[in-house]
Amino acid sequence: MQVFNTFFKVLKKKKTALVIYTVIFLVISFVLASGSETRDQFKESKLKIMVIDEDASAASKALTDLIGKKHTIKEKTSDDDELTEKLYWTTIDYALVIKSGYESNLVSGSTDDLFGEYHVRENYSTAYMTTVLGQYVKTARAYLAAGKPLDEALSATADTLSKDTETIYYEKSDGSSEDYSNEFSTYFQYMPYILLAVLMSVLGAVLTIMNRKDIRFRTDCSCTKPRSATLQIFGAAVVMVLGIWLLYMVAGIFLYGGIYRGIAWLAVLNSLVFTIVAASISLFIAGLGLEENVFTAITIIVSLGMCFLCGIFVPLSVLGEGVKTAGRFLPGYWYVVANDMLKGAEPFDAGKYAGCIGIQLGFAAAFVMLSLVVKKSRKRETTA
Repeated sequence: MQVFNTFFKVLKKKKTALVIYTVIFLVISFVLASGSETRDQFKESKLKIMVIDEDASAASKALTDLIGKKHTIKEKTSDDDELTEKLYWTTIDYALVIKSGYESNLVSGSTDDLFGEYHVRENYSTAYMTTVLGQYVKTARAYLAAGKPLDEALSATADTLSKDTETIYYEKSDGSSEDYSNEFSTYFQYMPYILLAVLMSVLGAVLTIMNRKDIRFRTDCSCTKPRSATLQIFGAAVVMVLGIWLLYMVAGIFLYGGIYRGIAWLAVLNSLVFTIVAASISLFIAGLGLEENVFTAITIIVSLGMCFLCGIFVPLSVLGEGVKTAGRFLPGYWYVVANDMLKGAEPFDAGKYAGCIGIQLGFAAAFVMLSLVVKKSRKRETTA
């Protein structure tokens, strides 16, 4: 078992990448999970608004008071340069001008040119205040048209628009299950990235070292037979890969709030299959005998590239057809398709899920075969 032990001695020197990737991944996962608990608590934005009241009437004061209940009214300035500076440095978000004649025009129904505004650029604040002012004017006009006196109409408008509306979020439920919530599915959504990054950085690096000519020649000259050495390396790699996968599954249990249930086990199976895929990719790239800096660059390109093309970082629903067509030639795409069915993004189909698993295993087998071809080719070059 000397080669087996040597594998883990080399692994110990390469554990930094494993620790860094794992800590970052788990911290982000737990932050996202805790943040999702308050996702259904809607809170209206509070803006910093300067009101320039040129009308100075009861109606303009009523509007200013209503705005002040939901937003922060900043001190008025008559200096245009100072106003521009405050907008530029976001001391205020928006400056509203209530034009002279506002009250009389509101009563008469001439509502086309009641307000002016100052802002740096078209943004959320501008659109939001335009909507609020439009709603206020329409509501006030409705009460005035109903025959209410101005003071009663303004009071009724303030009461109507001051009421808070309860916001309720409904989750899409097609094929989804309470055993595999949308929030928890995020943990498995990003699993391919961490598996690719860790296994290529750790397993690939260890195999690259074990495949170096000096170490391989030393092993061949020892009493350990080449077949035995290969089996020991394979066994050590299996132990390492399963250990890393189990680490993430155990961490997922804490995030899940207990042992996985129901359809969540299919997500576990999907992650195990992709772990095999990631290990086979690492095995193939390690067999190329690349320099360490080149190997690191390829690790970044493969892990990030696959995640962007396959819908791991960006949902498949928003990707273009060209990107999705390219993604079908990568194993990560089929992992995401399976995960989308499990979380309810599309109806669950057992046959389609099994097909996704089978395609991923096909990719793994292909990379293993390529690894054997590369290994045999490099061995011939060495002995030639």
